[in-house]
Amino acid sequence: MADSFTVFEHGIDNVAQRLPGLPRQEVVLTRLYFFLFAKLNEDLNRLLAEHGLNTSTLLALTMLYSRPDNKIIPSDLSLVMVSSRTNITRLADDLVKNGWVDRRACREDRRKVFLLLTAKGREMVEKVLPVQWAHVIDLWSGFAPEEKALLEALLRKLLARVAQ
Repeated sequence: MADSFTVFEHGIDNVAQRLPGLPRQEVVLTRLYFFLFAKLNEDLNRLLAEHGLNTSTLLALTMLYSRPDNKIIPSDLSLVMVSSRTNITRLADDLVKNGWVDRRACREDRRKVFLLLTAKGREMVEKVLPVQWAHVIDLWSGFAPEEKALLEALLRKLLARVAQ
């Protein structure tokens, strides 16, 4: 990743020479975020693959697990996962196919469908989350608590700006 990011930085420097006024640091920071996201996602997907999961399926299962009643409507899952409803439908199909989730009709509104975590889904979450936690702990082990707190504050500040 470092090499590919260096290639990107050289490209930005070339563009800056042709187009003065390029906000180099802001562009680099923005791209660095995307590079990091892709690398983190790739690493976690590699870890989860042996369990038949990926980051999306684990996040969906975890969101269901986090609910007291272990159920959610797909549109709410779409919001918390920052994903389109079409993608959530595909994801739900995969979760149902693997036996981790059931679809249930809402009694009060027949147009509404709930996704309900199954016992098999609960077992999967309880098996895989500790594995993921160990990976995340190792990933952040080189950072002091103050550094993590600062990075969290800065990322939340950036999120607030993007959300405006």
